[in-house]
Amino acid sequence: MDMKLLTTLAAITLYLFSPASMAECHYLWVDHDYDANTPPIQKQVCDSSIDLPALPDVSTPPIQTPTVPPISSPYIPPIGSASCRDELVYRNGEWVTEMVCY
Repeated sequence: MDMKLLTTLAAITLYLFSPASMAECHYLWVDHDYDANTPPIQKQVCDSSIDLPALPDVSTPPIQTPTVPPISSPYIPPIGSASCRDELVYRNGEWVTEMVCY
């Protein structure tokens, strides 16, 4: 077999089976209204519009703390999303502000 063909096949195989190409959607706890009196909701977040949907997480909602919403800057949504906005997202044991697109 030609060495160039073998190298190309190896590169294609690594690309197809790499973790980045196997991305799936996942659920995050989101405080969509910056109000600690309303419970957070679970939202499905995907890296791409062609990602496989995730099964809902059965964890209990984390405790929220009062927060002031940030000033949002204009943002063009990525392909496959209609709009984006800043929301509080629960990651690694803390609430952080992130841009969430729908």
